[in-house]
Amino acid sequence: MAFKLNKILVLSIYFLASLNLPGEESLEVKSEYKPVVNEIIEILNQNHFKKNIEIDEQKVIDNFLVNLDKEKIVFTSGEFNSYLARFKNIYSLNEIFKIYQDYSDRSFELISFQKDVVNLISTSSDLNTTEFIEKSREDEKRFNSLDSIKNYHALLIKNEFINILLSNDDFENAKTKLLKRLKNRIKSLKRIKSDDIFSLYTNSITSLYDPHTNYLSPKSQEDFEINMSLSLEGIGAILSTEDGITKIVRLIPGGPADKSGLLKVNDKIVGVASLPENDIEDVRDWRIDEVVRLIRGPKNTKVRLEVIPNSSPDDILGRVIEITRGLVKLEDQAAKKKKVEIYKPNKSYNIGVIDLPAFYMDFDAFSRNQFNYKSSSKDVRNLLRELKEEQVDGVILDLRGNSGGSLYEAYSLAKLFIGKGSIVQVMESNGSIQPLGHTRGIQNYEGPVMILVDKLSASASEILAGAFQDYKRGLIVGSNTFGKGTVQRLENLSYGQLKFTEQKFYRVSGKSTQNLGVIPDINLPYVFDSEEVGEMALENSLPYDDISSLEYEPFNSTSNIEMIQSFSKKRVSDSNLNEYIKDQKIQNKNELDKKLIPVNFLVRKSEKRAQEEKRLFIENRFRVSVGLKPYLNFQEFLDADPEELNEFSEKMVLEEAARILIDQINFNKPKRLSSSDFR
Repeated sequence: MAFKLNKILVLSIYFLASLNLPGEESLEVKSEYKPVVNEIIEILNQNHFKKNIEIDEQKVIDNFLVNLDKEKIVFTSGEFNSYLARFKNIYSLNEIFKIYQDYSDRSFELISFQKDVVNLISTSSDLNTTEFIEKSREDEKRFNSLDSIKNYHALLIKNEFINILLSNDDFENAKTKLLKRLKNRIKSLKRIKSDDIFSLYTNSITSLYDPHTNYLSPKSQEDFEINMSLSLEGIGAILSTEDGITKIVRLIPGGPADKSGLLKVNDKIVGVASLPENDIEDVRDWRIDEVVRLIRGPKNTKVRLEVIPNSSPDDILGRVIEITRGLVKLEDQAAKKKKVEIYKPNKSYNIGVIDLPAFYMDFDAFSRNQFNYKSSSKDVRNLLRELKEEQVDGVILDLRGNSGGSLYEAYSLAKLFIGKGSIVQVMESNGSIQPLGHTRGIQNYEGPVMILVDKLSASASEILAGAFQDYKRGLIVGSNTFGKGTVQRLENLSYGQLKFTEQKFYRVSGKSTQNLGVIPDINLPYVFDSEEVGEMALENSLPYDDISSLEYEPFNSTSNIEMIQSFSKKRVSDSNLNEYIKDQKIQNKNELDKKLIPVNFLVRKSEKRAQEEKRLFIENRFRVSVGLKPYLNFQEFLDADPEELNEFSEKMVLEEAARILIDQINFNKPKRLSSSDFR
């Protein structure tokens, strides 16, 4: 599932902190708004990578309406069409605010109706209907009447009641919890501010250009800056909201959540206890700034979170975790090394592993000309020296989960392995192309090397991996990377800021990393669904294309790939981990393929029991196969520390990566080819 943010709030802005809750305010078109739309269009037409696109008024209003009512459960088809017909001018802000007022009024009406439905439910037998609801109505037709919408909302709230009951709540407690959720929805609606509506509308325009082009209101700007600075205390996670549910967008490398290993990208946070002794508060349908307020707190204090893992096929299969809050420090993001020992007939191999969670630099120390400023390239260079002294047979550079950072550091780090040559090409919005990186340099490490990537390797990680692949310096192993090959900058407006895409990256071979990412030479088992995560999942993302190649001198380190691939494929196909991941994917796909949900408590209870049994069977089969104790029941599985299995699977992945590198060592001796070698 793509990252679909709650469009009632600011589109595409991820909040790390909000110290004060907004008060209720009257919704009005502020005088500050009037010049901003024109400013945005002028800047984008002049400077955006896709400049001078034609602004279609109907597409803008369609975006706005769809963002308001994505599931098509608020406006009738007639109302939707009337709004389309009335909207003639992208500067008609009064019309936009009238539409939102209609949306707000209708939403209050529907919540009140759902409350009445809940109050009429006296026993669980009232939830045994013969009807079904769609998992998603995005691709369905709009309802023709308000009565049809209300009938659907009655089924929706009954289904929500069933979900709470299936989470082992008794009837009265479930009813109380559901009524509280409805109150939260009313509260969230009442706290919508004029800036939220204006942001939603302006981003209905900017989204026509690409998903990384966004308007930032003054409040959103402040949150964005907090995000970038990582200066405040919390768990080190970037959050968004989708359909009223808070989701993990990114874990800050070295932050408390990242180091705990308890949270993953796309996990859902449905409950928060700001202190361990507090009861967990249900945060479904809360504003994201309110959720963040609960999660944040002084360092060294603990917060409990009720989490539904991304890997869970059902939103009712959650667990409670505890994380100690803290500051994200530069040293926590630092590159670290370890070794993997692989025994083969007649020889044992020592493979060094350098884990690089981000491309970092202490810019403050660098600007003050401090000699010992901290940076990823300096740290990796020191680790390489240590590994060479320890006489490792090869090095794995682990970029899994590395979402990027300093491009300068990516260039500097590439220099350690490649030496001379450019690393990347950059195309400006005017079409000019410039190679970046270095034309000369010292190759600090000449031995065998591999880069390990996954779907969360993005931006600078993709530039480095793409350079390695083009220069044939080492194999790229893992899964397709994220696919972000664009650069954004911020520009001040008379009210707020505009973040827009102005450049696009291309590899030295002329290939783009945009959308497709870097395709690995050898795939490893990966549990994430590639359609859920990555640039390709975002609407209006810029397309893949290519340009002319630079002249560059490759190495010969990645010949015999087909043979190395076949060896790895055989090992992986026979591995317990591969079977485990395959089972998980099949189970998840079976659940996702179900388009209709029965609004029947007894049927759903039976389905849940079967689902739990299947999930427990998959987990226990893998645990037994690798010598771990099986879970006695499903509850023990839910309560288990996920790190035990994570550590085990991580060990298996690294060992296979090491074996691939050993095959590469045995087949290839890294040597730079001269121009005469490839005439």
